[in-house]
Amino acid sequence: MKHYQFVGIGLLGIILAVGCAGKGERIDLKLSVSSATSEKVATTSSAIVAIPPFKDNRTDRSYLGTRQHLWGGESHFSLPSGTLGDATAQAFADYLKGKGWNAAVVNAAIGADMTIIGTLVDVSVDATSGIGQTTLNAKSRMVVHVNNHADGSQVRETLTSTGTNQVFWFEPEDAQELLNELYNKNFEKFMADTKLDGKILKLR
Repeated sequence: MKHYQFVGIGLLGIILAVGCAGKGERIDLKLSVSSATSEKVATTSSAIVAIPPFKDNRTDRSYLGTRQHLWGGESHFSLPSGTLGDATAQAFADYLKGKGWNAAVVNAAIGADMTIIGTLVDVSVDATSGIGQTTLNAKSRMVVHVNNHADGSQVRETLTSTGTNQVFWFEPEDAQELLNELYNKNFEKFMADTKLDGKILKLR
């Protein structure tokens, strides 16, 4: 009986340690999307695409989300450096370049064939730890406005994704992967809804 008591106390100690570790700390997350595709890229174009930093219209811009610890207290998710608007623009440019686009993050669209102006409406990831599991919830809502300089036409897209996940042992990578997955879904929707016609972007 004593053996089982010691085992129970040991397991409880581990749970307590995990639930209380890191309260109040900043947990850094990195934005990184994948544009890998198994088929030949059909959108390769010489069109120059300028992407200024996204405008951040979130209600709370101080951090990306919150982790609620098992026995009380919370930590905050944040970027290791820079702003979410800058990071989102870079992630979008990297994704488009992976699809064969000539895209780059710029502050001025001089010489570009089109400018993609983005606005962040709601982006967050939250984690709530309980006994034996941590539940993660994330959402990503952004508006993308494309200005075609050749003919003055415009394309507007609202991109929205939500996701959830449950893990036994929480790691920061769990929140990072979920948020990046939503970004990837938003960018995939943009690609599915639009097409390049020479140096002009159109809705399909």
